[in-house]
Parts: sequence; structure tokens; C-alpha cells
Amino acid sequence: LFSKHGYKVLLSNLLVDYNKIAEDLRESGELPSGIKKQFIDNQVSAFSDNDTDGLGMINKHRIVLDMIREHAQPDSTILDIGCSDGKILFQLEEEGYHNLYGLDIQERSKQSFVGSKIQYQACDVEREPIPFDNKFDIIVLSDVLEHLFSPQTLLYDLKPLLSPKGKIIFSFPNAGWFLNGILLTFFPSKLFVSTAFGPWGHTYQFTFHQARKIANILHYKVVELKGGRLDNYAFRTGLKKIVFDLFALFSIPFITFSPIVFSAHIFGVFENTRAKPKSSSRFDSGL
Repeated sequence: LFSKHGYKVLLSNLLVDYNKIAEDLRESGELPSGIKKQFIDNQVSAFSDNDTDGLGMINKHRIVLDMIREHAQPDSTILDIGCSDGKILFQLEEEGYHNLYGLDIQERSKQSFVGSKIQYQACDVEREPIPFDNKFDIIVLSDVLEHLFSPQTLLYDLKPLLSPKGKIIFSFPNAGWFLNGILLTFFPSKLFVSTAFGPWGHTYQFTFHQARKIANILHYKVVELKGGRLDNYAFRTGLKKIVFDLFALFSIPFITFSPIVFSAHIFGVFENTRAKPKSSSRFDSGL
């Protein structure tokens, strides 16, 4: 017989062994990766090859970082799911945060963490359990949830991994952005301008209302929901860049006035509560 503590240790060791075997099989080509991982690896590779000067830390990263700084201490345990090349985590490490963890599905991510003190694991959170045996004070989901088939399921599963007042800090595109309807109806060839409906592999569309609805169903406390200044992914040089940047600048007062309509992105903080959601809430029934 095992004690409760002993059982947890055994399970933890088995998960480590399982993840190591799975990773070795993937690298040898014996365990094919899913279509989503292939899509993301291809997209990241295409962007990296074409991005010769590097986007670096863009506005949405800065907003997420500011929210982390507001709600975390240097000794807080922080997990970044979908951490990509680690921009946010490395910036936090530079500022003295030292309990840092990262997960990502994409192949290039692990190269960024070689030699780093940040604990990184390759993981597809839709198919695999979180491979860390921790309670987290902060879990970051920066432009991740919109890529999931059922984001409500992940948010349900993360609740037990949060400390009693742990927080989820997130960002995702706003499907309710006023330009999306115009682009979808009249300029479908220009959808790359839209962070929500462009060719980015999104499977779920969020609005401010939907974010509040999911928080309510899963018994998270909504600490903050806000908009943010528009990032320019579409145009890097020339007159189109100037026009787009001016549009982004002049839209700031409107975003402040009504982010539900005028912000292309949604940023927010959910806080864990003692209330446990119903097991039936793990999936969105659409009702």
C-alpha cells in the first residue's frame, strides 16, 4: 500500500518517464505529431524565415507583462503556457523572478531554453497533462486559448493547479472588433489584418461577453478585462505601414471609451476561488 503522498510521487515519476518516451519517439519520427502541431511548426517557421529584423517584444507582450508585474512577486511560481521562444519568461527572469516554468507545442521552443534556468517542457495541453507537480500563483495564456478546440476545458483543468488566490493572465483576439465584420463581408482577401479571423489557426472566437460567461461557469473571479492598442502585424514598411500605424494611434481614445467594440484584442485576469465548478462544466454545451 502507498500513502497518499507516496502515490503522488509515483505518479509524478511515471509522468516524467512517459513524457520522455513520447518525446524520444516524436524526435525519431515513430510517433507522428498531430495536424495542429504540424501547422504551428510550419507557421512559426514561415514567420521566422520572413521576419529578418525581428518583431521582438510587441505591444501585447508588454500589456501581459505589466499585468504579471501587478499580480506577482519575484518568488511567485509562474507558468507560461504557449510560451513560444520565451520572450515573457526571459524578461521576467531578467527582472528577478525565479520560479519560472514554460510549456509549448512548437518544435522551435525548446531550442530557446537550452542552458536556461527556466524549467521548460514540450507539451500539447489538449492531449497531455501538465508535466509539472506544482501549485502556480500565475498561469499565463498569451494568445493561446483561441487556438484550442475547447478552451473552457483547459481553464477547468487548470483550476486545481492554481494556488488558492492564483490568477490566470490571458490575452486573445476580440471577435467583436468593429472592423472584423467589414473585413469578413466586403474585404475577405484582407483578413490578414484581423487578429481574430486571419489565417492564424484559430478554432475559437472570443468576445468580452464570452470571457465573462466562461469565468462565471467555472467560478473564476474576473479581476480585470480590458482592451489594448492595436499591434501592426500586417505591414512592415511603406505607405501602408504609415497609414495603419496612424489608424492604430487615432483609435486609442475609442479603445478607452469602448474596448468591447474598438479593441482588436482582449486582455484579462481571472482569480481562483474556493468554489468548484460542476464536472459537466468542463465542456461548453452551447446552452
